[in-house]
This record gives sequence, C-alpha cells and structure tokens, in this order.
Amino acid sequence: MTDLSLISLRPSDAFALADSKAEKSEYAAFYIEMIQGTGGYVIPPEGYFERLQEILEARKILIVDDEIQMGIYRTGKLWAIENFGIKPDIIVFGKALTNGMNPLSGIWAREELINPEVFPPGSTHSTFASNPLGTAVGLETLKILQEEDYENLTREKGAYFLEGLKELKRRHKIIGDVDGLGMALRIEICSAEDGFTPDKAMMDRIVDEAMLGNIEYNGKKYGLILDIGGYYKNVITVAPALTISYEEIDMAISLLDQVFTRCTSRSFV
Repeated sequence: MTDLSLISLRPSDAFALADSKAEKSEYAAFYIEMIQGTGGYVIPPEGYFERLQEILEARKILIVDDEIQMGIYRTGKLWAIENFGIKPDIIVFGKALTNGMNPLSGIWAREELINPEVFPPGSTHSTFASNPLGTAVGLETLKILQEEDYENLTREKGAYFLEGLKELKRRHKIIGDVDGLGMALRIEICSAEDGFTPDKAMMDRIVDEAMLGNIEYNGKKYGLILDIGGYYKNVITVAPALTISYEEIDMAISLLDQVFTRCTSRSFV
C-alpha cells in the first residue's frame, strides 16, 4: 500500500489537494473566471479566491483574470475581480467593450510585465488586431461608461431583478436555486420532488415553450430566447443590458412565471 488516503472535499474547500511540498512550478500562469459563464454563473464561496491567490503566489504563478463575459460592470464593478478582494497580474477583456459592433479584445497587466523593456512593440501580433472601427467603438464605449454611475445602476437593477427571481422560486418547485451578482443572474431548474437534482428534461421543455412566441403581457404576445448553462445544462443564465428598465425587468419576470406555470401544469405534462 502507498501512503495515499481518501479525503472528502467540501465545495468551499477547493484547495485541500494543493501540494505543500511543491516549492516551484512549471506553470507560468493560472487563468480564472471570477463567475463562471458557461458553467452557469456560479458565484464562488467567500474566501475562495483569497486562498487561491495564496497558493499561486507561493509558487510564483501569475494570475490571469478572464473578464471577457463578466467585465465592464456586469457584476456591478468595472472588473468582476473587484468583488472578491484579490488583484490579478493580468486582465483580459472583450465583448462588452464593443457590444458586438466590431470584434475587439484587450489585455491589461502589471507595468513590470508589459512595459516596453520586457514586452517591446512587435512582441506579438494578430491579423485582426488594431482594427480602426473596433478601436473607435471601444473608445466611445469608455466615454459612455463615464457618463453614468454604472456601478450603482447595475447593482440596484440587479438586486431588483434578483428579488423577482426569488419570488419565482417561492412560486415554482422546479426552481432549485436563484442567485446573482449585479446583472449576472441564474435560475437553476431542478426536480420538483427534491429541489436539488438537475432536471435537464424540464429545462428543455421550458426552452421550447418559451420560444413559441405566444406568452401574453399587457395585451401583446412575446417569446423568450433563453441562454442555458451549467454542467448539467439546467441553468438559465440571465445577463440583460445594463440599461434595462424596471418595467422590462417586471415583464421578464412575468413571462418567465407564465412559462414555468405552463410547463408544470398537469395538462402540459
């Protein structure tokens, strides 16, 4: 027998397997996404990233923060990492920088990593880099971000939206969990029997029903295109425009309520 032993890991104890004997590492950098995007908008437990940073710094591994989906006030901060009490060595970002007008991404880094002496012009290149239209749109976005208090706006509207989702959870047993940070929100669809087991079949039913385009609200008919994520593909991820109105949030809650009611009614089943 070896000296291996079985251990049980709690969700908040992500680092029990860190090898304390490893003084050096062959890895240059560790990429993190502060809130998992495709993973279903999972918000990590308190202290998770602080402990991760301790482990990486001890081994001189750089932290690269992926803000492509959660950056630019999606979570109520310019960068999502600001919510979690750590500082990255490098930030990569995109998407909301041009909002689909033109593909553009960017990189920020600590000065000692990216100054011209260590990273001179021409060190890297891309066929589509420095597109004039993309950079113009990106600059305009940065100007717009200075015209309003997007930090408070996003947090306040996000909190209002989340309260609506919590009310849906109270009304529908198929909702196992709702959560959110700023305007990054999630609805987890689970078995109505235990409220825990992922229910992809119900999720598929909800997606199909939402797209029929016959949900009524204030005398008009609407449809919903739902974005699905999570390991079991049973999580509705909600990422509305930061400029969404409170009236539009109310409409979204009403439409979701009707879809959930339809999909759980005896006549539907």
